[in-house]
Amino acid sequence: MEIRIYNLKLKNFKGIKDLEIVFDGKNTNIYGKNATGKTTVFDAFKWLFFDKDSNDRKDFNVKTLDANNKPIHYLEHEVEATLIIDGQDVNFRKMLQEKWVKKRGQEQQEFSGHETSYWIDEVPVKKKDYEEKINTIIPENLFKLITDPSFFNNQMSWKERRELLINISGTTITDDMILTSDEQFTSLKENLEGRSIDDYSKVLASKIKELNRQKETIPVRIDELTKTLITEHNINYEELENEKKKYNEELQKIELEMTDIQSRVQENMKKADQLAKAKNELNNLKFKLEIEHNQKYSQKSINLQNEKSMLENNLRRKKHEYEDLELQIENDTKRKDELYKKWDEIINLKLEFDPNSFICPTCKREYETDKIDEMKKEFANNLHIHKESEKQAINKEGQTLKARIEENTSTKEKIQSEINEFDIKLQEVNKQLADIERQQSNSEDFDVTILPQYQEKIKEVENLEQIVNKIVASDTTEIQHKKSNIMEQINNIDRQLNERDVQEKTKMRISELEKEEEEISQKVQELESQQFQIEQFIKTKVELLENAINSNFEIVKFRLFKTQINGGLEECCDTLVNGVPYSDVNNAHKIIAGLDIIKTLSKFHNRTAPIFIDNRESINTLCVIDAQIISLVVTEDPKLRIEVG
Repeated sequence: MEIRIYNLKLKNFKGIKDLEIVFDGKNTNIYGKNATGKTTVFDAFKWLFFDKDSNDRKDFNVKTLDANNKPIHYLEHEVEATLIIDGQDVNFRKMLQEKWVKKRGQEQQEFSGHETSYWIDEVPVKKKDYEEKINTIIPENLFKLITDPSFFNNQMSWKERRELLINISGTTITDDMILTSDEQFTSLKENLEGRSIDDYSKVLASKIKELNRQKETIPVRIDELTKTLITEHNINYEELENEKKKYNEELQKIELEMTDIQSRVQENMKKADQLAKAKNELNNLKFKLEIEHNQKYSQKSINLQNEKSMLENNLRRKKHEYEDLELQIENDTKRKDELYKKWDEIINLKLEFDPNSFICPTCKREYETDKIDEMKKEFANNLHIHKESEKQAINKEGQTLKARIEENTSTKEKIQSEINEFDIKLQEVNKQLADIERQQSNSEDFDVTILPQYQEKIKEVENLEQIVNKIVASDTTEIQHKKSNIMEQINNIDRQLNERDVQEKTKMRISELEKEEEEISQKVQELESQQFQIEQFIKTKVELLENAINSNFEIVKFRLFKTQINGGLEECCDTLVNGVPYSDVNNAHKIIAGLDIIKTLSKFHNRTAPIFIDNRESINTLCVIDAQIISLVVTEDPKLRIEVG
């Protein structure tokens, strides 16, 4: 399908009161200075068919404004065009007008909104029928793509561009085709287990993140356990075990001897048993309390260190956010000051006439006084329009800056409050850690005998001893003294052996954590290896797609992935012009690239439409393309000048 413009009529549209351009289906150049209405022609064409301007905005101003930039009421804003569609003329007309209603009891009418009217071939139609007719000729998205050279690269996201290019290439490359075509992807295919590449990539990233989180906590835990170890001592635990064994043997003999003595007193046997049991319970209680004391501070310290690390991370992050907001507020404030200066410059801008402007370039004579006065009025009006436009732009930007400064200031105060809260919490955690370290340093002076439960047990033992001693005091005094000395020696040895057990358990836990850290590192390495396979898979797939896509274009090429600093791949869809990214080439090459894309799209969809080229003056020669070209050219012409053919 071939679409060309025969003519275009504008009435009260964006400052153009009445204009008709007869294109006659031919290439047309529209010349004029900036702000003379070149782009307005394209805006009118887009609005007629799609309710948007040339920048694809729906909320732009259609109305004609007065000298104070206020809409002029009671005007009909109208655009009409005749298209030549495969040789057949079709006329479209659209009109926007205000609705004024006089309510009961009021003398004057009130503005109540707008209404839009539509015609096709001079027949009034409803909006739905109007849009359906246009859509049957050419869908809106396709129209934008094949009429505006900048639309593909400036208005579409990279994902939308890539999807369109893949569709044009006509190539179907499935993940399974690539997975089965190369042995290097065998393990990747097995690991997918029916999931998509994208889903599996997310699974890997989540697992690696969780493993690294676990790994980060291990060094802190190891460090805390290491601090509880005694690194320097000259204790021979084997000799202590042997000594304890000898003392226990002597104790057994004494117990037997005491039992023999006490057996002579039948009534003391029961109390002696109770005494022995109570003493045994006393020893077990002492051992248990000392172990609980040593373990309590280690675990509490680890928990506090973890909390401290989390608070420090949050505090750093909030301070960075605070600094970023301060910098943005400072930049916005500077910009506001610049706007104030610019406002003063605009206000003080005066009109100065160039005498040469009033001399006829042909006969070299000065114009008549009436014509000079008319020209001065036109110059003065143009200056006024320019100043009002600049003031409106300054006001708009100033309001945006003010709102952003207020919002950022409020956010900054909130973040400062959060920083203060984190500081308070961090100070409290550090205080608790200092208390624990002080308590740990004094742990060697821990006296189990001061604990209520131990004292209670001591009293029980002492009461039983008094009873037994009264009965057999004359026979057991010496042996009891000997037994007490042995018990004291055994208790001293148990205290040292208990310290050894705690140290051994701590060392064993440190070894377990080191092994766990090593295992986590191995798992992360294995998962990262699978991530590398996914990157190689994506690279292979994208290279195949790039070759298939680029074969359809003469000038531009497309890059569907970028290599990152760490060697990974980042998906994209960048347009290249002679190997240079689209964003880095000059305006002329951007237009040429856009025309090359339009040429391919038109061929693929078998449809052509008028192509509007803004800033056409930057291009010397256009590529050959079978479509009507409407060139908008910046010149010194004070009014629009049209060249057809």
